[in-house]
Amino acid sequence: MRQNLTSNIHPIKLSQNENPFGPSLKAIAASAPDVFRYPDLFHLELKQKIAAAQGVGAEQIVLGAGSIELIDICIKALSRPGDSIVTAEVTFEGYRIMALNNDRAVKLAPLQHYAVNLSGLKALCDEMTRIVFVANPNNPTGSMLTHNEFSDFLASLPSEVFVISDEAYKEYITDAHFPKSLDLQRVHPNLVIFRTFSKIYGLAGLRLGYAIASPEVAQTINRRRTPFSVSGMAAAAAYAALDDQDYVEKCVSVNAGERDSLFRVLLRLGYNAMEPKGNFIFIDFQTTKEKDELFEHLKKHNIHIRKLDNFGVHTGLRITVGRPEDNRILVDVLEKFSALE
Repeated sequence: MRQNLTSNIHPIKLSQNENPFGPSLKAIAASAPDVFRYPDLFHLELKQKIAAAQGVGAEQIVLGAGSIELIDICIKALSRPGDSIVTAEVTFEGYRIMALNNDRAVKLAPLQHYAVNLSGLKALCDEMTRIVFVANPNNPTGSMLTHNEFSDFLASLPSEVFVISDEAYKEYITDAHFPKSLDLQRVHPNLVIFRTFSKIYGLAGLRLGYAIASPEVAQTINRRRTPFSVSGMAAAAAYAALDDQDYVEKCVSVNAGERDSLFRVLLRLGYNAMEPKGNFIFIDFQTTKEKDELFEHLKKHNIHIRKLDNFGVHTGLRITVGRPEDNRILVDVLEKFSALE
């Protein structure tokens, strides 16, 4: 007899693009006895650890309390009130929010076939433009810019315009055409690269991200950092996580298999799903009614996915790739829902 997979008691959270397997090590508990102390102001050892892993100098690393702080301090450091920020119309909303919070004008380029339109971004740049934010892969649609596309885009912009490539999902990428951003940065020092410990490393709750920039640009950004914004616990956990690359490789492998399998199921069931590159899948619907019906049906079965109205997509849903057992329940619910229609 087939097991009733839809009778799950515990919530299945597939809404925030977190690593469903959590952090790799017990470094959080190990650092707990020192939480009464102020953290290191500079976290030089962690910077050196990150720099060694990336093949850059420690002076090129900027730490921040997640990507939101990095966005904020980059806007403050690399532009002035009244300058304009350019980004995609449908992308991570943090770029727009922090730009407006800092009194910067925001120009939004529409997507092209659910992908970031680099020509559209370039067309919006003028003498007041100081920063272009590009999420790669794009959140929430999952589209990916290739190395050649991104290289051509960088070459087309003036050197005084900073391009920030937000690569929060970089470790999940298995596509060989993903940009070699560090190589491009050596040619284009106006390129700033964002990475994070919130996704593959499973440390979203501790808030720790980092930027890689040229030494001069990194120094400029670091001047705008809030002292002590990165906790000692976050730094200790990140330092330990970097030592467990076997865990990262396992998470990448499991995610890739589950992601591709779930994508095929969605296509088979007739959903307009975009080919995923990270750890989430974007689905667009003809109407908000269709979107809401699926969202509410999954919610009734204790499966929580993400509506995208805050991103400006009123007909879209985003599903994080979960653990294999969670994905099996999701597929079972989706198949039964399709049979009802």
